[in-house]
Amino acid sequence: MAIEVVDTTLGPVEGTLGERVHVFKGIPFAAPPVGPLRFKPPQPPAPWTEAKPVQEYGPAAPQPRDLVLEQMFGHAPFPTSEVSCLTLNVWTPHRGAENRPVMVWLHGGAFLTGSGRDPVFDGSRLASLHDVVVVTVNYRLGALGFLYLGELLGDEYASSGNVGLLDQIAALRWVRDNIAAFGGDPGNVTLFGQSAGAMSVLSLMAMPAAQGLFHKAIAQSGSAECTHTRERATAVARDVLAALALPEHEAHRLLELPVATLLYAQQSVVEVMRQRGDALGLPFAPVVDGPTLPRAPLEAFTSGAASPVPLIAGTTLEEGRLFLVGPESPNVDDAAVTALFDTEFDKPEEALEAFRGVQPDTSPMGLLAALMGERMFRAPTARLLEAHAARTSQVWTYLFSWRSSARGGQLGACHSLDLPFVFDNLHAGGADRFTGKDAPQRLADALSSAWASFAHHGHPGVPWPAFDTAHRATMVFDVTSRMVRDPWNGVRLLTDSSWRPPSCESDGCRGFLTCSSG
Repeated sequence: MAIEVVDTTLGPVEGTLGERVHVFKGIPFAAPPVGPLRFKPPQPPAPWTEAKPVQEYGPAAPQPRDLVLEQMFGHAPFPTSEVSCLTLNVWTPHRGAENRPVMVWLHGGAFLTGSGRDPVFDGSRLASLHDVVVVTVNYRLGALGFLYLGELLGDEYASSGNVGLLDQIAALRWVRDNIAAFGGDPGNVTLFGQSAGAMSVLSLMAMPAAQGLFHKAIAQSGSAECTHTRERATAVARDVLAALALPEHEAHRLLELPVATLLYAQQSVVEVMRQRGDALGLPFAPVVDGPTLPRAPLEAFTSGAASPVPLIAGTTLEEGRLFLVGPESPNVDDAAVTALFDTEFDKPEEALEAFRGVQPDTSPMGLLAALMGERMFRAPTARLLEAHAARTSQVWTYLFSWRSSARGGQLGACHSLDLPFVFDNLHAGGADRFTGKDAPQRLADALSSAWASFAHHGHPGVPWPAFDTAHRATMVFDVTSRMVRDPWNGVRLLTDSSWRPPSCESDGCRGFLTCSSG
């Protein structure tokens, strides 16, 4: 195995020279967030002088096991460690060119699970086929990354509710300071992410500390509305204490509890919230704390306070179907769907007809999935696009509509199905258990090429008009991709006039459906 050594500002790192790319895995970008640094902003790691081997992925951030996804993809759970989780991975094409565009990926997982080491996120093909440098990042999750303790432990912990986002900023600073040594251009960084990763991208666009660290953004199936107020986040912190049977005056004991104990309490809170349909099952999410996140991201976009970088944002056609697959899937019939639409809409019959007009599956389960996708992803994305397009013309939107054949077609064009296509990793281990055996390579070519063109040139590269509220031009990605004007017109006009989905704030999903968001 050929070795490649690159000097960084912290010390030399020793990666591998693959067939198409140089690969550097598990590079530390922050000090171990343990001991006095638990719930604190990331600090620089100690420098080193000898070449540090970075040929194996670092462990993921501590997280509960996701048994549904393990079964779906056939993967063992990620190894985890609180001590050494803050690492990143770099794929860069063989030398011969410098100042390549940089694409920094933030994984999803409901701010609870996930890792930059997921096989679907291997950057080899994206880097080598499209001449970009790819970086994937680990950040703190769950209570370790998003438990707000400012009201319980004082100003020293005022930013504790956003240290997961601050980890991402620390990784972007590492990219700014070091990526040139790997052939990348620190002045041309595209930040992209999906689900909670997309929510992170949009939050970073609203954070002063992140300004100037990236120059374009892609938000896949995200929302600029999933944040908590300090009051709401403090209530979650009190729920964690209650799960641990700790009185408030002993909140300082959270600093020294074993990780397993903290994860147990965290999961207890998550399950209670999901059972009552509260806040999309996202008790741990970015907090509008003032110092780090001054205002909710959508408010920042609407007021012009968000970074005006070029943006691609979109969704899959059937986002909600992923959350209706598994042993706890609800039993839904026509009467239940009719009752739900009666509750949600002023004009339920018109609403049902509008949803039937845009969904390939109009069964009761298909309509329930469509309503979930509308509330959680499509409508928030539309509001984001409208707000950002009012400030810049460099905004594009898409709809991923190709339907998976896996699991007897139950998944459809569900949440996260676009990921192996974006990274052009249809043959990654387990991917076909999600996409089915017939996933079209031409779709992976189209999607990865559009994202890479955006990174290179600041636009998607194909005949794809920018978004505006008059035409709502939308690229529909399918076996044969095509441009469509306002594909959600019927649903959009109906929901704009008779129903406005709540945000992820305290009443996010209450009374709607017990669900989770990835």
